[in-house]
Amino acid sequence: MAVHGIEEDFPFWSPGVQGPFAEWLWQRLGRRSSVGWATEIEREAQDAGVPAVELFFSLWDEYRAEPSQPEG
Repeated sequence: MAVHGIEEDFPFWSPGVQGPFAEWLWQRLGRRSSVGWATEIEREAQDAGVPAVELFFSLWDEYRAEPSQPEG
């Protein structure tokens, strides 16, 4: 729930639940992680030698390009 009690779709995180982006990322990476999607992106970026924020936006674009994903 957002600041003023407005229900919003938020693909990154919902209280107590992994959001759709995390579920997509686990499938994309072929594994799950207890440390969270942000940390896994940092690890992937370090292994690839690219800035984590660059990898995040690349993955975010890929996620959004899939027709089955919610707009975000």
